[in-house]
Amino acid sequence: MSLIVRNISSIREEWRQLMKKKIKKTKRKNQYTLPYKFDDEIQDVKQKDDSLLIVQNIPSTIPNNNVFRLKTNIQFSLEISKDYSLGQLFVDPHSNNYKIVRIDKRKNLIILTLDQIDRPITPPEVLYSIFRDRSSELAKAFMQYNNRNLDPTKCKQHTMQEMVDFESKIQGKPYAVYVNTYKDGIWKTFQKIFNQEQLKIYAISEEMLFHYCNETKLIPVSAFFDQNDKQLNVFYKMFKGIVGQQSIKRDYINYNGEQFTASLIVQCFFIYDKEKDILFDYTYFVTDCDQQWLSEMKVKQNELDYFNIKPNSCSTEESSFQEQLKRCGFKVLNQK
Repeated sequence: MSLIVRNISSIREEWRQLMKKKIKKTKRKNQYTLPYKFDDEIQDVKQKDDSLLIVQNIPSTIPNNNVFRLKTNIQFSLEISKDYSLGQLFVDPHSNNYKIVRIDKRKNLIILTLDQIDRPITPPEVLYSIFRDRSSELAKAFMQYNNRNLDPTKCKQHTMQEMVDFESKIQGKPYAVYVNTYKDGIWKTFQKIFNQEQLKIYAISEEMLFHYCNETKLIPVSAFFDQNDKQLNVFYKMFKGIVGQQSIKRDYINYNGEQFTASLIVQCFFIYDKEKDILFDYTYFVTDCDQQWLSEMKVKQNELDYFNIKPNSCSTEESSFQEQLKRCGFKVLNQK
């Protein structure tokens, strides 16, 4: 079985087992427990009204004028913004229509489970006219991608063994996987999955990713979106890469804002699940880049900066270790 499918299945089974469990809280009984009498005399007593103030940290969301939901589940952003981003990374266009509801770690994989935001569906003709005003090639690539997803029966279906063979070829390379499902004429993204090498492309640690995703419910992405590019060339390349199942050259950016160009291999696997009557699309984005962009030291340094941790090196003759001290807003003055 595929590594991706095996770990997804384990999460589903874990969730099923949790749903079966019944939480029963026993009432504590002791000599001080007194029965409460529900007689008329007590009920007539005027009780004081209590007001409860709930303070909740509401996660940031994408502006509505930048959101379009399609039956074909094509994600993009007309207006590029770095608001609420993780460092210098951009926000994944999937965050327009999805929020993170669960984060799992399975060995070398980080799995983000997504929930779709309820929005009205936009007709593809509306977007085609918008794209056409920017670039005819972009509009054409969009319609090719949209038409492919409208009739998934025309897509070549794969076997699980083909997926396993592909994963063996990309072992050790950075990649991300989008798990999409098709049912009742609508595509949805169920999960986005990273391996540890992909986090090195971002120049972030898994702890940074967990904290950011929990705080914002947004998904980071390594693609560089030029805010001055009105023709949206990056989306044109991605649409062409997905439809053509081909390698493309893409501009990247990491947490530190360093930009570089690398090859991006796009590979989709359509696998039909007869038991669930659902068509799955596993879309792999595999990066082929120089080793300098996979620096573990840079990841460690960024983690210290992100969590505002100051390293303090301490050593003795018998041992050597590094203690991490959190910075604080005051200092102790020497008393004379």
